[in-house]
Amino acid sequence: MSNRAYKYRIYPTKEQEVLLNKTFGCVRVLWNRSVATFNSYDKDTNPSPKYQTSTQMRHELDWMQEVSAAAVQQKEKDFKTFRINYFNKSRKAKVGRCSFKHKNSNQSFRLPNQKFDLGKNTIRLEKIGRVKIIIDRRPLKDCKFMSATVSKDKVGKYFVSVLVQEEIKPKCVSSGKSVGIDLGLKHFLTLSTGDKVENPRWFRESQAKLKKAQQNLNHKKKGSTRYNKCKLKVARIHSKIANQRKWFHHQVSIDLVRRFDFIGMENLNVAGMKKNRSLAKSVSDAGWSQFTSFIRYKADWNRKVVQYIDRFFPSSKLCGNCGAINNNLKLGDREWVCTSCGCVHDRDGNASKNIEAEALRIFSAQGVACA
Repeated sequence: MSNRAYKYRIYPTKEQEVLLNKTFGCVRVLWNRSVATFNSYDKDTNPSPKYQTSTQMRHELDWMQEVSAAAVQQKEKDFKTFRINYFNKSRKAKVGRCSFKHKNSNQSFRLPNQKFDLGKNTIRLEKIGRVKIIIDRRPLKDCKFMSATVSKDKVGKYFVSVLVQEEIKPKCVSSGKSVGIDLGLKHFLTLSTGDKVENPRWFRESQAKLKKAQQNLNHKKKGSTRYNKCKLKVARIHSKIANQRKWFHHQVSIDLVRRFDFIGMENLNVAGMKKNRSLAKSVSDAGWSQFTSFIRYKADWNRKVVQYIDRFFPSSKLCGNCGAINNNLKLGDREWVCTSCGCVHDRDGNASKNIEAEALRIFSAQGVACA
């Protein structure tokens, strides 16, 4: 049994929108109060901050009783989980300090399985009622419902993500083929088979339109009706770019999983690459982290293998013919000639072949070690 989330668009009525916004607000209040208490820690004056529970907060604030208690309790659990992770010294990736939430950001709340019910074309949410929903695919009949997360984006659209436990059956047949993937900026990716996928550069394609909308926003008085209209226009452009990028990543990732049983990739430090001012915009536009996560979960669902290699492996500098390393290779060199064997290499094509060979070597070594 595996966890799987189904995300749907919902269309609440005006009255339901009010209740949803109240729930977002109550959840935000609990989180912000918890953050304030967390930040009030002082070794001398306040060594043990006392956190308000959701029950205490609901008794103190009468308007909190208008929304589902379960939604506020779930956010309280989230903050407790954050505190555990923050002080966990054994974690490889340290958790940063929590920040306050504001009503202009993406908002959400979660309900446990007893507090919602998915119908034919509606979903029942506690204290809100049955909300119209567009269902394009349904969970399996024997699945176990876990939770439902209701969210609202900056454009004002409402969504619900239903988390279920179900047995996921592979849909992609075995091909017996392996491939190495070299992610890049000129080409989005290069395969060891020689195929290349162009980088669509969604953000740069809409950059002129976004710049004009942001300039119009800066000329409006903050908080005015025209300011809010321009702000919504900017948010819609950003939303379209994100949707285009996500659609592209879904298409490319499922195509790779269908064609290959073994996929070798580099474990890139994307956060570190974004610190380079010359590359930050292009790296963010490519969305490598989202793409690799799509490949990983789709490969797991279809019983395929994704093997990462070390990020410091010299895939571009290593000659795939003789094994010599070209330490003089620069970032702008798209082709290079090996001084040892005279082989002419396409930079990305050579890197993808080296990634495939190294990934297969690591996977074979792991298999021998396990045996």
